[in-house]
Formats: sequence, C-alpha cells, structure tokens
Amino acid sequence: MGESQLPAGKPELYERLIDRLGLALDTARTSMRLRDEAPAELELRGLSRAEFEVIKTYLDTFQKRADEAANLRPQAEPASARIIWLKDIKRTVRTPRPRKASRR
Repeated sequence: MGESQLPAGKPELYERLIDRLGLALDTARTSMRLRDEAPAELELRGLSRAEFEVIKTYLDTFQKRADEAANLRPQAEPASARIIWLKDIKRTVRTPRPRKASRR
C-alpha cells in the first residue's frame, strides 16, 4: 500500500475539513429537496490554504489513478453490428380487410 501524500500529524485539519464537507453536502441535499434538482458543484467558502492543499492533493491523486485505470482497460473493438432506426423504416400501408359476418 502506498503512503499518503497528504500532510500527516494534523488531525484537526482533517476534522475541520470533514465537517465543512459534511455541511456542504447537507446544503446540497436541502437544495435537492427544495428545488428538486441536484447541484452540479459544492461550494466551500473560506478554506484555509492547508485545507485547499489537502483537497487539491486528493483530486490530483484521484485523477492520476483514474487515468492509470483507463490505460489498463483493454480497448473495445468497434462493433460491426448494423443499426436500424425504426423511425427510418418505411412502413407499407395495409388496407383493412372486410370482416366476416359472424353467425350466431
């Protein structure tokens, strides 16, 4: 397992950051309930430089891992199937058949 690149020995920094992220998520949840729409971003105001660096380091590490994972996946071969859209198919118009009289 690799070592974390985040600064160690500052638990209060992480606690404060977790509290702030929790508050931002609560705000987003409330926004979803009131407006019935999900916000595209979380807003964190007044971050200290250290909190900002923790988030930036995490996001950079996450992006590197995502890029590495994308490079490890085998590339799918292009599909050779033919796509036929139903809306583009011309339908033949059928004339209605006369119904046979039923005998009762």
